[in-house]
Order: sequence, then C-alpha cells, then structure tokens
Amino acid sequence: MTAGHDADRISAALRALSPVPVDPAPVIKTALPFYGVSLRDLERVARGWLREHPDTAAGEVLGLADELWSRAVREEMVTATFLVGSHSGALDRFGARRIDRWGPLLDTWETTDNLGGRAVGPWVCLDPGARVAVLERLTGRRNPYLRRLALVGCVSLSRLESAERWWPATSAIVLRLAGDREASIPKAISWVLRSHLKGCRDLVADLLAEHGDRLPAIARREVRTKLATGTKTGRRSAQPPASR
Repeated sequence: MTAGHDADRISAALRALSPVPVDPAPVIKTALPFYGVSLRDLERVARGWLREHPDTAAGEVLGLADELWSRAVREEMVTATFLVGSHSGALDRFGARRIDRWGPLLDTWETTDNLGGRAVGPWVCLDPGARVAVLERLTGRRNPYLRRLALVGCVSLSRLESAERWWPATSAIVLRLAGDREASIPKAISWVLRSHLKGCRDLVADLLAEHGDRLPAIARREVRTKLATGTKTGRRSAQPPASR
C-alpha cells in the first residue's frame, strides 16, 4: 500500500458520489473545492477502506490521512478525520504536530468541527492530563478556526466521566475566548457550555453567574434557556398523540 495510491482511489470514489461540484455558499463559506458528498457517505467510504485493510498499522493510516488532508478538498479532509477517529492506534498517535500541519487549511466551521470532534478532541481525551495544554495553546492562534478547534476539543472533554476534573481548563479556555467576536467563536462557546451541563451543571451555572457579562450574548441566552427548559431554544419537539 502507498498513501498516494490509496488516496487516489478514495478521491475517485468521493468524486463519483457527487460528479458535479456544488456551491457550498448558501450553507458554508469556504475557498476549498466542495463536491457536496454527505457526511454519512464520507464515513461509509472511510470505514469501507478500514474494513478492506484490517491489519494496517497506525502509521500507515495516518500517512493516508495526511495525504488526503493535504489535497485541500472538503471531502478528502473530512474523510481523513473519519479514518483517524475510527482507528484507535492512529487516533492515539495523532499528535500536536499534526494539528499544526493540518491547521492552516481550516477555513470553515464544518471541517473544523469534524477535525475537532473526530480527531483532536478524542485524542486529547485519551490523555487529558498531558494533552489539554494543546487546546489551551490553540486559543492564541491567529486563524479563528484554530481557536474554534480549541472549543470543539472542550466539547469532547464534556463526555468524559471525569469532565468535572477538567472543568477548570475548559472554563479557562472559554473565558480566554469570551471576548472573541470572530463569527465562528460565540456559537462554539455556547456549544461548550451547553455540552457541560450534563456533568458540570452547577459549575456552568456558577460561571454564567460570575462571568456572564463577559460571554457572548448567544451563549448567555442559550445556556440560560437550556438551564431553565432543557433545550437551547426553549422549544421542545412535538410529542406524538397518546394512543387511545
């Protein structure tokens, strides 16, 4: 197996799923090529490749993911995150240096959230004591999507049984970015705080009470609403009528 050969095969499969590129502008603003393949299909392609190569070493999976990401096409980049997130050995070896190499291509919330939710956040969660500092360093990066990446990583921390233990680091990241008004940041802050309500409800409420004036308005509104109603909008989905 060579990374280039397999990346070519995956790229061809992705193009076949959407032979006519679509304009992402109505939903996602990106300068990168965008075929319009669904996330479900991207995951299917990645998992299909892993099933066909069950004994592939972590380094080879990472090499393929690197090759796909470097092609700077939305579908190839997101598929790379599925490959890493679906291979335990590759995930554990993902590494801060790879974040630095991949980060410059981030130019939209979608690729950022896939990278953060499938690779960076889970990688941090495998050893948060040693790796949470990587998220802290991302808050100082010039690219706003790298700063958003730090927040997406914090969403992953909320899923740990030990989420409360990592709340000081999470809250510090939130407060460091609280005044950041780049378009990709305020909603991500809301996402982080809402995700921590399950395991750190009182801590989130305390943060809101003490520092609410520093947080973006959307975060204050959505977190307060979820604290009160259980949803970020206050609207619950319609329930089916009771059977008679």
